[in-house]
Amino acid sequence: MSTREFFHIDGKTWLVRSRPVRKDEAATHVTLELVSDEETRIVSCRREEWEVPNPDYPGLLARSLAAGASRSVARPPEPTAPGND
Repeated sequence: MSTREFFHIDGKTWLVRSRPVRKDEAATHVTLELVSDEETRIVSCRREEWEVPNPDYPGLLARSLAAGASRSVARPPEPTAPGND
């Protein structure tokens, strides 16, 4: 199963596609791309979590990151408003 579609409580329709995974994780994990009209998110999960008739779509979405994001890169500090030093 490489492509699925689900409807989220927020009213969005998400298309879920498999993406390439690291060679050393290919036997145990899948990387998924979740695409809606407004955003694209990425999540990695254990293969047995995805390869079931009804995956936990809300759980996968909750753990996902915006496409291009990284958990190891710190967010830059927010700029302070002029005069609020």
